[in-house]
Amino acid sequence: MASENNSFTVMIVREAGTIHYGKCQALFVPSLDGEIVVLPYHTPMIAKLGKGEVSIRDGRIKNIITNIETGLIYVGDNEVTVLVDL
Repeated sequence: MASENNSFTVMIVREAGTIHYGKCQALFVPSLDGEIVVLPYHTPMIAKLGKGEVSIRDGRIKNIITNIETGLIYVGDNEVTVLVDL
């Protein structure tokens, strides 16, 4: 399990409800210009997402959470919210 110093909280939400909520060490999302990798204490940002795969890494394991068509990502205060297919 990831320690508090090298992890952050991520919440992935669809209109029907929360898909994923928890700690991870890296988040991979598809932007309109390519893949964005979010790491702990990432610079705050808001970005539009494109079609592709949303996945997280916790330790050495990378897990695919969902595939999306569109979305938005908000990063701030070591927390990430991803709104997908709204």
